[in-house]
Amino acid sequence: MGADVPPTVDVVEGVTHDSRRVRPGCAFVAVPGFRRDGVEFVPEAVRRGAALVVVERAITAPGVPTVIVPDARAALAVLACAVHGDPSAALEVYGVTGTNGKTTTSYALHGILTAAFGERACGLMTTAEVVSGGERRPAAHTTPEAVEVQGTLAEMLAGGARRVVMEVSSHGIELQRVSGTRFAGAIFTNLTRDHLDLHGSMEAYYATKRELFFRTNGPKLANAEDTWGRRLASEVEGVKTFGGTVDADYRVTDVRDTRDGTAFALRYTEGMVELRTPLLGPYNVLNVAGAAALALEVGVDGKDLARAVREMAQVPGRFERVAKREEYGFEVIVDYAHTDVGLEAVLKVARGAANAASVNGHAGRVICVFGAAGDRDRAKRPRMGRVASSLADVSIVTTDDAYSESPEKIAFEVAAGSEPGRTEVILDRRAAISRALAEAREGDVVVVAGKGHEQVQHLPEGDVPFHDATVVEEILRARGR
Repeated sequence: MGADVPPTVDVVEGVTHDSRRVRPGCAFVAVPGFRRDGVEFVPEAVRRGAALVVVERAITAPGVPTVIVPDARAALAVLACAVHGDPSAALEVYGVTGTNGKTTTSYALHGILTAAFGERACGLMTTAEVVSGGERRPAAHTTPEAVEVQGTLAEMLAGGARRVVMEVSSHGIELQRVSGTRFAGAIFTNLTRDHLDLHGSMEAYYATKRELFFRTNGPKLANAEDTWGRRLASEVEGVKTFGGTVDADYRVTDVRDTRDGTAFALRYTEGMVELRTPLLGPYNVLNVAGAAALALEVGVDGKDLARAVREMAQVPGRFERVAKREEYGFEVIVDYAHTDVGLEAVLKVARGAANAASVNGHAGRVICVFGAAGDRDRAKRPRMGRVASSLADVSIVTTDDAYSESPEKIAFEVAAGSEPGRTEVILDRRAAISRALAEAREGDVVVVAGKGHEQVQHLPEGDVPFHDATVVEEILRARGR
């Protein structure tokens, strides 16, 4: 942490960086934020009974011991580990990082481990939800702050978990949210342009992701089909690769579509396993292959692996089939894709589904509803517009999470990259989804992209409840089949 706790502090019963959560006996860490400095909230923390205040610069906190540290976030992580008893020391924590595919890979790995070791023995922390002791609850962030990370790991350990799959974002690494966590294995999915508002460059973004692998003592897997994944394997000792390349340690071969998903073979030094998954698309083959490779590395039996992959449940907000063709004549997909690369992958799979659903010799169309987030990398906005209008027959630009920016300004920056004849702008997200569903006819595939599992929309005027899948269902219900 860089400093000692003052001798006048006998016991620290908890730690937080949120002054509203301070309780008597708790340490308050004043973390400098992007908009506000945590030092501003020291008086409130003291009023609520803080036993210790941790800051990066000298302040006055009458009657409360104060310690100055060089890095408040690092101190928060150290205290979080200590307060919760360093739970990862008694767990096998497997981290999954990359730009796209983290959530699906995490769900696949968790499902495999659950099949092999039992539901209560395996925990899951993802963008979509937290699974502990078989119970599920929504997640607030991909990788929450250090206090929540260590608290959740401690809860899982107390509940009987011995293995935990954790989705690890670049924010989680850069902002010290996973510092102190001991990783027993790691998977790298891919790297594409995203979060440059935080990292500044792709090189810095990659270096942050790579850091997870320097911290991992155990199997390390990287996507051989990704340029950054191959680089990672060359730079970090012990990294094995997976994918369709001839030199991959876990080589994907014989990929084929099935009536209810995708089948492929995974070949490795010790043998081969045949896998069938209900998931569609080449990118999901890689997601499943990465999870399967790590599972095999930690000793999971091939039969347990194959059964778990075959029985995989739908991942919330990841090519989630909200409405089926059998009920409505067309299909509706909700997906978290929020970059041009992610959107391209999803729309290509949607196109394949539309082509397969030809009616009277005519292939179905792809209708896409999407937007871009505010207060984020602006350069990807026209790229997303270009991808959507080139791969979808009908492209509807709408509002995603605008945060403090003007939704209209964001939408027209997205539309600037689109083909005007195939694109329209409808700022109200519900109205945009309704328009897409009204346009859909037999054999079509409607893709609602960008927010996936999320249940809140962040707008300049404040947060509002919004869940794409629920909105789709409400509109379809109101119209009847």
